[in-house]
Amino acid sequence: MYSQADLAMELERTLVRGFDVARVSKVAFEIYQEHGLEITASMDRALLTLMAMEEGEEFELTESEFFALISEIKAM
Repeated sequence: MYSQADLAMELERTLVRGFDVARVSKVAFEIYQEHGLEITASMDRALLTLMAMEEGEEFELTESEFFALISEIKAM
């Protein structure tokens, strides 16, 4: 089963080369495709939020908002 800790860890790995909206969105999409049937509703909402960032500036999270989302995922 894919856990919140797994999700948080994978998202944190996207920061190795710095915060990049396109990379985070792409990784979120890949996670969603690979583990979509294993995730909880709250994990689903988080991933959809991250995937939407590529749809325009109005949907983009700042780096601090991204860190806050990861913290929320860990607390789920």
